[in-house]
Amino acid sequence: MNKKNNFAIFYAISLAWQLGFVIIVPIGGFLFLGFLADKFLKTKPLFLIIFLLIGIIVTIYETYCLFIPLVKKNNKNNKKKLI
Repeated sequence: MNKKNNFAIFYAISLAWQLGFVIIVPIGGFLFLGFLADKFLKTKPLFLIIFLLIGIIVTIYETYCLFIPLVKKNNKNNKKKLI
């Protein structure tokens, strides 16, 4: 294996690891906060649902920000190959 292939493999593993954290941490954290808010305010599913939706929105935004540089880089590389 050459260094370029090794870099690509480790980059893919790193991206997958980051994606896992970007999905799990916001959703899990906001679910926990929603659970605590419902427990203290005695509004059983209200804040759980609200914070779940906030967690999903944050996850979508973070995933978008994670992949935009990768997409832009690939677009530049594809344009260079065409020329």
